Amino acid sequence: MTIDLATLKEGDEIPVSEMTPGAEHVRNYFGNSKTAPPFFFSEEAAKAQGMPGMLVPGPLKVGILYGAVERWLGDAGYVRAIRAAHRRPDVQGRTIQIGGTVARVYEEDGKRRADLELFIVNQDGQPSVRGFGTVEFWDR
Repeated sequence: MTIDLATLKEGDEIPVSEMTPGAEHVRNYFGNSKTAPPFFFSEEAAKAQGMPGMLVPGPLKVGILYGAVERWLGDAGYVRAIRAAHRRPDVQGRTIQIGGTVARVYEEDGKRRADLELFIVNQDGQPSVRGFGTVEFWDR
């Protein structure tokens, strides 16, 4: 997708994408860490903690939002910031939807920027993450 900066406006959508984060994503996120809580890797440990299954780590979900914004941006600019409020857990192996909208397009310090409202929705249609981002567009 190529963003048309001349017509970009509040309310424009960031296309919804889907992914199914699984054990491989979580292992890659934690790398060689020996301190990761067992409920990320063991169904039994997750259930013992009262969780619905092995969870997707919150910071990994922020990275998922970041990736969705980067794909939307293409070569038009870069991500200045992403932050998120986690509303409910996402369980590994279940499909999530990622998307958002442009909340504001503006000039600041001589640069063209946009603020974004982002989301992750679980397979039950419930929002699990509400995110916010700022992007800056390259001078062309």
